[in-house]
Amino acid sequence: MKFNKITYTMAFWLLRFWLAARAIGTGLTKFQGTKEVVKDAGGLSADDVDILQEVASNAAGGPPVEKVTETVQTLGFQFYHGLPEKGPMTVDTFSASPLMPSFMVQPYAFVLGFALIGLGLTLLLGICTRLTLFLMGLLYISLTWGFIILEPSMGPNAAAGIAYLGVHMVLIVAALLLADYNKFELVKCKCGCGMSCNCENK
Repeated sequence: MKFNKITYTMAFWLLRFWLAARAIGTGLTKFQGTKEVVKDAGGLSADDVDILQEVASNAAGGPPVEKVTETVQTLGFQFYHGLPEKGPMTVDTFSASPLMPSFMVQPYAFVLGFALIGLGLTLLLGICTRLTLFLMGLLYISLTWGFIILEPSMGPNAAAGIAYLGVHMVLIVAALLLADYNKFELVKCKCGCGMSCNCENK
């Protein structure tokens, strides 16, 4: 069965966009948290409303108005957590493992979310695509190593995580094999590493 070149290009685009969306979305969840906001207050936080009410009550000479709050999901740098704060995959858990140098855990947790978003964006925009895919593969290998470390304690859950990341690796390899059919890159690789991301088909 012979496919047209545009078919291979579309196949690569699907892999490229899926992997980019996966990395960006996963990275953004590292910045996700909750905060208390006051209902019907235009999205102001409870603390902001407290300040406004205090100013208003002082000016009017009366007691502050009762407010009703609700918890909402939001994104922010103050919520950043590269690794979960609770559960079997915390910084302390990995630091205690003899298979992981403890001095590497904290820096890894710090850069993980930024690395996922950065690689996802560079892949989505087409910035040195082959090198980006290779680096993304290395990142998923590092995540796989984390599940391998936890396999004795997590059992089937860790094995499922390893298999799940294995699927990501297969998709990355497939994208690399189709990279010759890549089109519309923003920046081509010119790093002298033999990974020139040209758009010429073989």
